[in-house]
Amino acid sequence: METNGKARMSKKKKITLISLSSIAVLFIGVLIYGFVITSSGYWLLAKFQPDTEEQQLSYTSAVETIEKITDEAFVLMQNTDDFLPIETSAEEKAKINVFGTRSVVTLFNSGGSTATDVTNAVKLEDALQSEVGNFELNQDLLHLHYNFYKTGKVSIDETAAPKNRSDSEILGEETNLILPEVPTSAYEDNSLYSDGKTILEHAQDFSDTALVVVGRGGGEMVDLSATDLQLTEEEAEMIDVVSTNFENVILVVNSVNVMQLDFLDDYPAIKSVVWMGFPGESGTKSLARILNGTVNPSGRLVDTWVSDMMSIPAANNYKEIDSEGNWTGSNHYENAPEEQGYFVQYNEGIYVGYKYFETRHATDEAYNYEEEVLFPFGHGLSYTTFEKEIVEMNIEEDEVNLRVAVKNNGDVPGKEVIQIYYNPPYTGAIEKSAVNLVNFDKTNEIQPGDTEIYTVSFDIEDMASYDYETNKAYVLEKGDYELMLMDDSHTELDSEIYTLNEDIIFNEENDGSRSTDVQVATNQFEDAHHIDDYLTREWDETSRAFTGPEEADFTATEEILDALTYEVPTDEQLGLNADDMPAHSQELEKSIMLSEMADVPYDDPKWDEFVSQLTLEELTNVSGTGAYQLLEIERLGVPKTLQPDGTMAIASNIYSGPIMGTEGVGVTYPAPAMIAATWNPDAGYLMGESVGNEAQAFGYSGWFAPAMNIHRTPFNGRNFEYYSEDGVLSGKIAAQVVKGARDKGVITYMKHFALNEREDGTRSSLFTWSNEQAIREIYLKPFELAVKEGGTLGAMSSFNYIGLTWAGGHDGLLNQVLRNEWGFEGLVITDAHMYPHMDPMQMLYNGGDVSLDVMAIWSGGDGNNKVWLAAAQDPATQVNTVTNLQRASKNVLYAVSRTWKTE
Repeated sequence: METNGKARMSKKKKITLISLSSIAVLFIGVLIYGFVITSSGYWLLAKFQPDTEEQQLSYTSAVETIEKITDEAFVLMQNTDDFLPIETSAEEKAKINVFGTRSVVTLFNSGGSTATDVTNAVKLEDALQSEVGNFELNQDLLHLHYNFYKTGKVSIDETAAPKNRSDSEILGEETNLILPEVPTSAYEDNSLYSDGKTILEHAQDFSDTALVVVGRGGGEMVDLSATDLQLTEEEAEMIDVVSTNFENVILVVNSVNVMQLDFLDDYPAIKSVVWMGFPGESGTKSLARILNGTVNPSGRLVDTWVSDMMSIPAANNYKEIDSEGNWTGSNHYENAPEEQGYFVQYNEGIYVGYKYFETRHATDEAYNYEEEVLFPFGHGLSYTTFEKEIVEMNIEEDEVNLRVAVKNNGDVPGKEVIQIYYNPPYTGAIEKSAVNLVNFDKTNEIQPGDTEIYTVSFDIEDMASYDYETNKAYVLEKGDYELMLMDDSHTELDSEIYTLNEDIIFNEENDGSRSTDVQVATNQFEDAHHIDDYLTREWDETSRAFTGPEEADFTATEEILDALTYEVPTDEQLGLNADDMPAHSQELEKSIMLSEMADVPYDDPKWDEFVSQLTLEELTNVSGTGAYQLLEIERLGVPKTLQPDGTMAIASNIYSGPIMGTEGVGVTYPAPAMIAATWNPDAGYLMGESVGNEAQAFGYSGWFAPAMNIHRTPFNGRNFEYYSEDGVLSGKIAAQVVKGARDKGVITYMKHFALNEREDGTRSSLFTWSNEQAIREIYLKPFELAVKEGGTLGAMSSFNYIGLTWAGGHDGLLNQVLRNEWGFEGLVITDAHMYPHMDPMQMLYNGGDVSLDVMAIWSGGDGNNKVWLAAAQDPATQVNTVTNLQRASKNVLYAVSRTWKTE
């Protein structure tokens, strides 16, 4: 291992902090504006010394986990003439010219609350030149790029390599999202060498192979436009120079956000394209192994890669955009207050990602799929070839079992992905995609010539569609369901037909709830529909799904303006009186300690008795002490629960460090999209378990992760924190991350719950409009699976509104769907509770449990806890307030009691 293992471990020692006022200013500046960090706050990104053997072992294990994941995650998108792999050895190293600023300033992570220090990450050049890669690189080109990046000057003088630098290290500095490239004039400069040759001529003498790295950063409060995701003029000129002067070119994409690679056909020299996303701390070694063939690539794309970003139906419904693909506005209601009242319309309905492109292809004869889609969802190449077929289908107790034979027809061992989709009957009554991922599996490594058989199973009800108009329930319409074994979302290999003879309607009047639901699902988001111009198979190009909001949409209705404030209902208005006041502050004959509750089921009345011991002050403090910790109650044996933020690490950082009072920093894992790109649920579990091991070593019991919003578009600057454009792939991988961490006693906070697919305006009352079918089938699906299959004990609500209600105080979302339908048993915490629309009483009265009240910490503890204490003592609101505080404390302490169960 080439990185310094000592860089990640922390001694549990007292931390010397800068003054409280300075930290408050620093924290507010970073959190609100997102891009400022001072040298005085750099202690949180400093190096840490190892303490216990357990911490050292957790570090070593975590690094191994990274490479196990990235070995299966990186996607070979193109490999013309089977150019890769490149044969190399220690005795005779293959020579490569490396181009692109991102080759020396590689993104390992990105900015915001998940930021980590990556100065000790394995640089791309080091991975390629190490024993892992055995490549020889053109040093002059490395120096050229380093010098230009550091000084802006063209020079090949040997220079000390700079520290790895990425968005993660500098917390989302916007200038690092897209970096300048060495000007092409540098390649024509004949003054750099004494022989009068140019650096390009020397590079051609060195090797006929070139590797080009391009990438895009991201971060909180960052949105990338369609223009941002195209090549810059400098990048395009570089690729032109390289591709016209070298016979063999490898393009490496260092971006989680889909980039527009519409130039590939223009350059036959670009033989191979590899997507490595954000590889985490040591994932660059996997790229080296893939390039030299030590690892046979088996990753698959998690998004559809298009030739034109504006071909995505949601492109014009993200923000206001001009004909060049640049943002011109943020969809602000003209009659709303200046800093409040933005909106986003999900007019494309269920037609997100491949569900649009594949359905359009299947149903519109005039549509040119090949022109719009460069690489389909689920696409990925291997160094071997596989033959797959369905050998048997059987139905057992409403479960479909498909036995799939996978044969390796090539010359090298490899892993393959089994992708099962379905095409349901379409009557027009309910919108349906013609291609829907329902389940998947990853094979073991299969030897050449061998055949292995795998069973992929799913419930028939998993193919139900949500009918929000007529039945207001999940429905399986009668007819033929084509079950398709596919190579990707576009390439069908084999299929079977399952015929349903009559409609199944999952409601009380007909067939009851789905087997995985506690109660029947019915409409909970009707006020979010608002706009009824949703995309249908009519493919009307003039609809707002394609064209964006109309002029009238920029005027908020009175309902919308009223929703900007929350009126606290009185007990009388709620039909409550003094007789309804629950017992609290009770002194039992023998106190019940939390350790006694570790095996007590959630619905056991003993929980009510336990919670009745809490005083009003304790109740309000339990709900108010959620900033990277949960409250310690020493007299009842409730431990202080530390819970840092970050989807790619479990780590103390500039946000959580000062509050938790600890420095423990784990490794930087690959981006969640890379976990999903393995298409291997075991990889998700492996990451979750590894995070759990690190958490145990550092004394953490909570983790503000995983994040599982949908890649609705490539524009969201936080797409690197999320898994995929598809809810099933996202949910099944994320569920295993949750399960792995929970098995180690960690409360995972799945986030951001829900419909948080845009950054701009989301902290300023962003009204999200969608129909309920899309909400449930697309945007809630990952969270549903994280609850039902992963068993998450925590959830973090989101900043945005869903319809007319802030998600953090939405009864339909937090109570009816999350708890009553899905059976969630745990706590719901807000996102950073510091914006005006996030009313603490609304949160408490509608299913929220804990406030991530960062401002209370900085002001000495007086925050939302004081708001709730006042309400609990006010005769007009005390009954409902105390009742909900006790419910919240039960949810919190139930979750905490389960952190001791580390089976």
